[in-house]
Amino acid sequence: MSKIGSVIQHRDAKFHTPTDDNDNWCETNWFGFTIPEERMRGSAYALFRTNLGVCRSSIQVSSQAEKHILALDYLRDDFHIRIPSGDLDDFHLSNGLRVKMTKPMEEWIVEFDDGRGNHWNLLQTALMPPVSVTELTLPDSGAGYAIFQRHDPSTPMATGHIDQTMQVEGEVVLNGRKYQVDFPSNRDHSWSPRREYGHNLMGNFDEAHFGRDLSFLLQTRNDELEHGTVTHGYLREGSEVIPLKVGVGRYRFENWVIRELKYEIEDAKGRSYRLKGEPVSCVEAYQANAFTVTGMVRWTLEGETGWGDFKWHWDVQKMQAAVREGLFEL
Repeated sequence: MSKIGSVIQHRDAKFHTPTDDNDNWCETNWFGFTIPEERMRGSAYALFRTNLGVCRSSIQVSSQAEKHILALDYLRDDFHIRIPSGDLDDFHLSNGLRVKMTKPMEEWIVEFDDGRGNHWNLLQTALMPPVSVTELTLPDSGAGYAIFQRHDPSTPMATGHIDQTMQVEGEVVLNGRKYQVDFPSNRDHSWSPRREYGHNLMGNFDEAHFGRDLSFLLQTRNDELEHGTVTHGYLREGSEVIPLKVGVGRYRFENWVIRELKYEIEDAKGRSYRLKGEPVSCVEAYQANAFTVTGMVRWTLEGETGWGDFKWHWDVQKMQAAVREGLFEL
């Protein structure tokens, strides 16, 4: 079994050369944090349309079981921010988001200050090496749902995706209250064309952390609403990243909201796992004709409790068709 974690280089922390001059080329950064005792998760997301010179940045914090956008603890969503000078290893957006890599591929400072009393100061320290999506493909699982998951690993990485589990520590001040953060979460970074209509996105990005020593990352393609095939993912034990051999996900829905997740997984060492997840918070969002529901999950594995995210994506046009046909209610 070959060791994974050797593909990504320091240069991959920076902007990549677009494969063409189309408007839909994009590069993304995503950093999360989790506070289990508060049932709270937060994320800082930036999508750069480098051919256009603009960025979208979304800052979210949620801790409520109600999916409506008004139940979010915090939301700032900025479109058409000018891409600043510099590169992705050290950038500062006009909405108050600052990201700086302080140790190559090992440590980041993520800061946010909206100028209205809400601010973050987080240190993200790697618990594992960054891994390329080309290293995470499960055998015989078929293509992933996103373009960056369909890259031929035998060719240069013109498109790509990085995943990395981090220990996140620091402070978040939100709506007049101070929170301490000290729990694992993931960061990711992608570069590829990403169209805004007819993209047919259907799948999950889920993560489960059982303290500092054990994590799962599961990326699925959901050809059916309540069933997913794990196409990419890993098991982290300490700093070792172990590929997965096979995995399936099953989901129980109530009107487009996942109420339960179940995964059956086998890793490359032949060990089997049964993960069960209960979402304790969720929020829905709509962007670029993709509907997403994300939230915090209480995971159980062989009697142990863990925490993490679920991130469910579905194509809006397919959802509209299902509602018209009476398969689901609004």
